[in-house]
Formats: sequence, C-alpha cells, structure tokens
Amino acid sequence: MSQRKFLNKLQDKLVLVFGGTSGIGYAVAEAVLEHGAKLIISGSNPDKLDRTVNRLRKSYPDVKDGQIVTLVNDLTQIDILENRLREQFHDVVSENGGQKIDHIVYTAGDSLNVGNGISDADIKYINSVMTVRAYAPIFIAKVIATSDFVSKSAATSFTITSGTAHIRPRKAWPVVSMLSGACQGLVKGLAYDLAPIRVNVVNPGLFQTELASKWPASALEKAKGDTLTKKIGQAEDIAEAYLYFMKDASVDGISIVSDNGKVLF
Repeated sequence: MSQRKFLNKLQDKLVLVFGGTSGIGYAVAEAVLEHGAKLIISGSNPDKLDRTVNRLRKSYPDVKDGQIVTLVNDLTQIDILENRLREQFHDVVSENGGQKIDHIVYTAGDSLNVGNGISDADIKYINSVMTVRAYAPIFIAKVIATSDFVSKSAATSFTITSGTAHIRPRKAWPVVSMLSGACQGLVKGLAYDLAPIRVNVVNPGLFQTELASKWPASALEKAKGDTLTKKIGQAEDIAEAYLYFMKDASVDGISIVSDNGKVLF
C-alpha cells in the first residue's frame, strides 16, 4: 500500500472541539473523524450533544466505539470554568489510557446582540459579548499552561475562532470590533506563553450554518452581493483552515481570513 503521510497526520490524535454540535464546529468534528482522530465534543446541552453523536455515527458508520466522547460544559459560567475544565481534561486523559490531548479547537459562540452600538454599551453588554468568545479561551489557555493534560510540543495546537470586524468594522459594532481585535492579540500573546504549543486564529465571514439559516432571504442575498465570490461559503470549506492549523507543525501565532473576499469588496 502506498504511503499516507499527509492524510494520516491526525490518525489516532486526541482532538477536543468546543462548539462542535453545530455550524463550523460540527464541520471540524466531521473533518477530524475523516482523518481518523479521536473526537471529544464539548457543549452546554446534553441532549444536543447526544443528537450530534448520533448524527456523526450515521454519517460515519465505521466510527469505532469510544472514538467520539462528549463533555457538558457551560462556558458562560466563567467563575467556575477553570476548575471545571481542569477536571474534564483530567478525565479525558485518564479515560484514554494517559494519552494527552493533541489539538484543541475553539468554535463556541453565542448570539451577538449589537443593539444601537456604543449608545447601548454598559458593562453587562460588554461582558455578554466577551464571555464566551474571549474570556473562555483565556481560561482554556490557562489550564493548558498550568497542567499536564495537553501534549507540550510543536505538533500540538490550540485554534480559536474570531471574525473580521477588526478589519472591516460595521456601524453599531464597536464592541464586536474590539472583541475581534482582542482575539488577534490574544493569539499572538498565547503563542509565546504556551510555546512550543502552537496557537492560531481563524477569522470567518458569513457561512451557511444553522445561524445563517435564520437570516431573512433578502439579508442573505445582500451578504452574497457584498463579497467578491458572490456566494456564502459552506462550513466544510472553512473547516480546512482548522485542519491546516492542526497539521502544519510550523504555523504559529497567525490568523487566516475566510470570507469570500468580503474584506476586499
């Protein structure tokens, strides 16, 4: 049989995906299964996690017993998040015979209510924007840095998800733009603090996900028109960015924009 040195880079690796029950995160979950990895999906809703596992098993009937496991974790409970993560990482490693986590992908997010922009800004609103999308990845990074549950090598990666609002702001989005820019700086700083573990960020535009399906048809058509490719990407397209960050052991502290050319339009 011919060699498979590219396709087998993730074979039997332990990959943890936060937000893997839908959208981009679900596409990443599919991708790592296709590459033969062991998949851990973290989400806040146990029923949704069960449905996700059933959906994946239906699509990939050759998945082995124990190849997909789930973690229930409410990322909005920021006061207890660090301890919760530490316990869960310990359990994951123990249940896999001491095998450490090889890759962590963070795609979790919640709905952003931009309101009237700066006119509506108060600390409650600012925290609501930042908690899941910025604060939670910080605590994940802290657990990585202060524990022995994640492999400490350049073959290991931590990839977070942000957006493009720091590149091309929109009216009423100053706090969202701040969030987007903060994630870029966070990744560069973490690349130093977590080295040799590699840390990178994916900046998506609008993709055809469950969230986008709730948009009015007119809004989706306008979104298409505001890109160079005149289309909305599929989740399996951008999943390739996360695979790249996992598989290229030399890429560190950078961002990838995947938005159908919207930032150039």
